Amino acid sequence: MKTMLPRRIGAWFFPRRCGFCGRLVKIDETVCGECKGELPRVLPPLCPLCGREKGRCACRAHRRHFLRCVSPFYYEGLARKGILRLKLYGKTYAAEAFAEAMAQTVKREYAGVVFDGIVPVPVSRRTQKARGYNQSFLLASALGARIGCQAEETLAKLVETPAQRELSALERSGNVMGVFDLRSGCCVTGKTLLLVDDILTTGATLDECAKILKIYGAAEVYAAVGAAAMLEKTTACQTGENTV
Repeated sequence: MKTMLPRRIGAWFFPRRCGFCGRLVKIDETVCGECKGELPRVLPPLCPLCGREKGRCACRAHRRHFLRCVSPFYYEGLARKGILRLKLYGKTYAAEAFAEAMAQTVKREYAGVVFDGIVPVPVSRRTQKARGYNQSFLLASALGARIGCQAEETLAKLVETPAQRELSALERSGNVMGVFDLRSGCCVTGKTLLLVDDILTTGATLDECAKILKIYGAAEVYAAVGAAAMLEKTTACQTGENTV
């Protein structure tokens, strides 16, 4: 009873809200009943490369520097609304809702993997100043609390770049080349890391971040995102190692 009292008092002053629609929810919930059944979930079996369902694979057999990527949702409907609430409209509590679902997916798909740290995809100083936070760091921190691993701002974004959503697939790869680096004082040598971002589209941003981590000595890099965008389906889903 004593442990519940501070939470109840906190709920009176700062009531929990659904991360997808903003409705009030119970103390121990992050999503309301109405939204729970309408979320566009990514269900196994998954493509081991792009993390989408095998029937919706869009990885195009591209070589990646991260071993795998997983996501609990597709970037459409309520999940898209939730990401926009988190990313553009300051509803930082939405990170808890996504992190809860991400944790379930990570535990299921990465069972047996022991992570040494969680690395959020960084934003530029200008974006951080304008927004007041990095949504990927919020996701990484909330996810880390659920899987027992600490999130650290290991990478830095050196320059501002055009939004990835405004570019073609080819332009996205060039848009992020050379813009990330390891923060001073950080060491990733020999570590198994979980890279976290809000949205997966072509995977160019995650791939560039994973490349930097590998260059600085990371042993393995996995990835997890809040939502995966639906892309044009390939003719066949890759089912093995990244060999192309």
